[in-house]
Amino acid sequence: MKFGFLIDKTSFECSCFRVAPLSEFDCVMEEFYQSAHVSNGWFYGPEQELKKTTNESRKFKERGPVNCLSFFRISTTHEITSNACSEEHLRFLILGYSFLQGVYLTPEGYLNLGRTAYKPGKLNGLRLSGDDYVNGMEAINQFYLSNNCEVRKQMFASIHWHLIGQSYYFDWDRFDSQYKTLDGLYNISGVKAAFHAGRPVELARKYNLKLPSWAKLDSTGKKSVLSTQRNELVHEATYGGNPIGFSYPDENYSLELTSFNTKLIAAMLGIDTPYLSAEPDNRDYWGWDIKDNC
Repeated sequence: MKFGFLIDKTSFECSCFRVAPLSEFDCVMEEFYQSAHVSNGWFYGPEQELKKTTNESRKFKERGPVNCLSFFRISTTHEITSNACSEEHLRFLILGYSFLQGVYLTPEGYLNLGRTAYKPGKLNGLRLSGDDYVNGMEAINQFYLSNNCEVRKQMFASIHWHLIGQSYYFDWDRFDSQYKTLDGLYNISGVKAAFHAGRPVELARKYNLKLPSWAKLDSTGKKSVLSTQRNELVHEATYGGNPIGFSYPDENYSLELTSFNTKLIAAMLGIDTPYLSAEPDNRDYWGWDIKDNC
């Protein structure tokens, strides 16, 4: 199964599948560097001038605004091959590889949604090297083999939205996407919390993660800064204590909630990495340094 877009030329072989760049990899790269619309680690779809009405064309002299297409296809760069894996299995592995790479990779024929990260590590702050490729993908493959269809589907949905959600432009949209990711992970974690606010607390306890200050419960044991912010956004159309767009919360959810979810996903997939012990507000790039658990 072909997939892309990835600028990493590394090939590797695991127990039942192999990942390698396509023979046309260099040509695809050359075309990308010549024609791609990029900014700050993201690349954008083809530009399209929006049409004006007949009345607008008579009154307004400037051309219509130019937008980048929200749905577009990109060239494939790699292929995953296996004699044992179904198509569903391979799609899960491709998404798992996306998580490791910190970019969103799509099977051939699939559309990209909005701006797409092209710089490895853009969506996770982590770098692959050496044995990380095999050790990480073997852990992801073992997760797939060890779980039923419903758990696989929920993990797929959580990783998918964890990555895609970071492409949103507005802070409140990124917050909403990461909270949905958190809820999805809770649903398959096996932990139980008496109240909604207790979910990240119990998840952090189970997977031995450092709990961000905004997830700590208040004196009632029923609320946290995070749960209050979520309820205001979902039920009251406010963010940061005001109508959406008027202010921002003091908490840096785009960094810290995203990082918390990255650690949760890694831990639940069985990926043993020192990054799991990182402080909630850590801004450094880390190497995965994934241990072999076989």
